[in-house]
Amino acid sequence: MFITFSDDTPASKKIPWANTFMIIVNVTIAYLTIGHDDFMDVLNRFGFIPARHLNWTVFTGMFLHSSWTQLVANMSFLFFFGKGVENEWGRKRYFLTYFLCALAGEAAHRIFHPDSTFALIGASRVVTGMGVVYLLHYPWGKMKWIFSFFGVPLLEIPSRTLLVMGLWGVVQAAMAFIPWGELPKLFPFLARFSGTLFTTHPTAGTAWDAHLGAVLVAFVLFACFSGFKGFKKKKKRK
Repeated sequence: MFITFSDDTPASKKIPWANTFMIIVNVTIAYLTIGHDDFMDVLNRFGFIPARHLNWTVFTGMFLHSSWTQLVANMSFLFFFGKGVENEWGRKRYFLTYFLCALAGEAAHRIFHPDSTFALIGASRVVTGMGVVYLLHYPWGKMKWIFSFFGVPLLEIPSRTLLVMGLWGVVQAAMAFIPWGELPKLFPFLARFSGTLFTTHPTAGTAWDAHLGAVLVAFVLFACFSGFKGFKKKKKRK
């Protein structure tokens, strides 16, 4: 059973090339790293660790994921929120939003946990920032929850953008508080997927402070880009 989203906004009528490219990059890196024997070495080398001096990991950590569960959750919502941001603001501002949300999340995480030796990884803070921007554009936008089985739609339920953002919050809470690494002990058949399907490596987990940093940047970018856009439209009418 799969749950996907379909929205009915102007943003849904265009192909989001930049957003699609970023999803492909995340999936490719996950394929090359998740479940490999040297994954801890990859985390230590490319994950953003606040206790270390600033280096290239401020850019590499955002593309690492510790499990397929984390990746699928992040990419599913990035597909929905990211395409709206790209089609509203264009590719250049999409990329700017993507990286600024990630960097703001890392900065906030370092402020709150300056001595942490756990790697901050994943695109969840980026998704949160994109989600806030999308929500500000279409707070009550019409959309559908599509329940399907291997591509065959079984049920469609009308919904709104605000509810999807709420689901994203629930997913993050589940990623943070459910002891995924302990599930193989309760369900032995999951042991064969340990380290790939579920997170078993020590990381920063769901860093709420990083999400807060992304939220703040999202509000600033929305005020700058959408406000300037509106000003240009009014100026042209004169």
